Amino acid sequence: MAEKKLVRIRNAERTIRVLKKATKDQLIKRGFNGLSIQSIQDDAGVSKGAMFHHFPSKDHLVAAAFEDVLVEFTQAMQETGRALQNGHITKTKFVADITAIMSSDLVIGCLEISLAMRNGYSLADLIAPAIETWRAALADFWIDTFDLPNLSAQDARTHWALASNAMRGHALATSFGTTKKATQLHCEGFERTFLSDAQVRPLAPKITTLK
Repeated sequence: MAEKKLVRIRNAERTIRVLKKATKDQLIKRGFNGLSIQSIQDDAGVSKGAMFHHFPSKDHLVAAAFEDVLVEFTQAMQETGRALQNGHITKTKFVADITAIMSSDLVIGCLEISLAMRNGYSLADLIAPAIETWRAALADFWIDTFDLPNLSAQDARTHWALASNAMRGHALATSFGTTKKATQLHCEGFERTFLSDAQVRPLAPKITTLK
């Protein structure tokens, strides 16, 4: 009985995973208005009954997929931050990598959700917790990666909020098309404006418990 229950759990986890991936892919390729329940089912290889067993509505599925997009953003940025802190990349490479992450296809999914919210779709309440978690993670990312010794804690938070907005602004601009020169100017300006006085924090040592 325990083995059968474990199989059911694994099957459920797989179903949820493939549904969210299919939804995320469609958000990027077709936009929110182009989302099709039938196409999501076909791409995921899941029946309509199985889909609605896990997600009460299309909006619930979209919200879950959107949360995954934000998690991917966070993980990619954190990995880049750790590479900088480990000395594997320079500040210049760090800025280029973060810019690439913020300008990737993931941002298209975020923009589609943003437009859907403004068009009156009932997504705001469903995605509000994920957005708050993302905002907190983004703020912590900069503070965990860099120290601004000449600024107070509050001024540092303001500094990094402006840095985040600059990155998001560039990401929005690239959704309409960009050039290598424009990206180069953005990266150079970002590093000069936001990182010239920033010191890279060393990685916190991992604490292991002896048994």
